Amino acid sequence: MQAERTQRSLQDVLTGEVQYTERLLVCLEAERMALTQRDLQALETTTQDKIQHTRQLEQLDQQRQRLVSELGFATDTDGLLRCFDSLPHADTLKQLWQQILTNLEACQTSNLTNGGILESGRQHIEQGLRILRGQSATPSLYDPQGDTSADLGRRELGKV
Repeated sequence: MQAERTQRSLQDVLTGEVQYTERLLVCLEAERMALTQRDLQALETTTQDKIQHTRQLEQLDQQRQRLVSELGFATDTDGLLRCFDSLPHADTLKQLWQQILTNLEACQTSNLTNGGILESGRQHIEQGLRILRGQSATPSLYDPQGDTSADLGRRELGKV
C-alpha cells in the first residue's frame, strides 16, 4: 500500500515536471520571438514566466528527491532509476523521467540560442556607440576584464 501511494506521488511529481519543462520551453520560444522583434513588453512577460516556471521546477525537484530518499534510494540518476525499478509500473516512471530529460535538453539549447541573440545585440550596440564616439568600429585590444576595446591606452588630454 505504501509503495503504491509513493509511486502515485512520484508519478504526480514527475508529471508536474514534464508539464513545467514544457511550459518553460514554450516560454523560451516566446522569449526568442521577443528578442528578435525587440518587444520589451513581451520580453518582460516571458522573463517573469521563466522565473515562475523555474521556481516551480525547483519545488518539484525537491519533492521528487524527498520521495526517492524516503524510499531509501540515493537522489542521483542511478538511485532514481533503481527506485523506479523497485516500484510497480516502473516503465511509466522511466518514460516520464526520459521526457523530463528531453525537455530540459531542449530548454538548454533554446536558452543558449537566446543568449547568442542577446550577445549579438550587445555587440551591435557597442559597435554603434564606438562609432558615435569617433572610435574605431572594430575593437582590437583586450581590457583587464577580457573584453575587447579599441581605445585602450588612449587618453583624452583635453576638450576644446
